[in-house]
Amino acid sequence: MIDINGNKITLKRPLTHLDKFVLKFISVLDKLKIKYVIVSGYVSILLGRARMTEDVDILIEKLSAPDFTKLVKDIVKSGFWCLNSDDLSELFELMKTGHSIRFAEKGIVIPNIELRFVDNSIDLGALKNRLVVKLSEHRLNISSLELQIAYKLYLGSDKDVEDARYLYKLFGNFINKRKLNDFVDILKVKDKVKYLE
Repeated sequence: MIDINGNKITLKRPLTHLDKFVLKFISVLDKLKIKYVIVSGYVSILLGRARMTEDVDILIEKLSAPDFTKLVKDIVKSGFWCLNSDDLSELFELMKTGHSIRFAEKGIVIPNIELRFVDNSIDLGALKNRLVVKLSEHRLNISSLELQIAYKLYLGSDKDVEDARYLYKLFGNFINKRKLNDFVDILKVKDKVKYLE
């Protein structure tokens, strides 16, 4: 069951293995009070779309080198490893230059978290206008539905368009059409809106 009220979505369903993996990771972000927003494929999965994913995309606020080092050390202490490198300065350089780094639970590669600093006005908007999803006794921050739908159209693969259509049909009455059109214009995907129907 899904209930939406303002900027909060409440889900009543059992936790999946993927949910537990994501919650374990974001518990580190929450503990360190780091602002984050989950974007892309896992949002649709979290909200009920039945499909697989190999990664979960998370944007976080920009951090100083010491704060980033603390974050990575705490992530590793929590049972994850970084697929990119063990070198903290190399990881920080990757993040600082707009690249993402990946974390998985120790001993496995998939699923993994793809972590990136907010990098542009769209990212900042996603972080600032995030929705709260209450899942069981847990809370997660996801991008707004309007941005999520437009961004999925922008990505354009069959899987992404299906994600966009799923969210549009599921939350049709709650979607701010003007806001969706604004994101559609910004991302230049007006020609793909027809796929939502």
